[in-house]
Amino acid sequence: MTAPSSRPDHYLMQHVREALANDPRVSELHVEVTITTDRVFLTGAVPSEERREVIAAVVRELLPEHQVSNHVTVESISGAPEVERLG
Repeated sequence: MTAPSSRPDHYLMQHVREALANDPRVSELHVEVTITTDRVFLTGAVPSEERREVIAAVVRELLPEHQVSNHVTVESISGAPEVERLG
């Protein structure tokens, strides 16, 4: 396993935010990013599970040495949280 980047966390957070905004798979401006020594925490709300998964994938590509904790929620267009159906 490689050592985490030596860049300060606030630079990494800005780098991740810019990547999420500029990556055509995501184009997401409303995801909050917090970085600790070896972990990236993502929070916010998106309209689909696919978008949520792609956000995490982009961050993993960008910072492979960090563990990604994806706490982004999926909300329907109406703003109500999407209910996951079991079975």
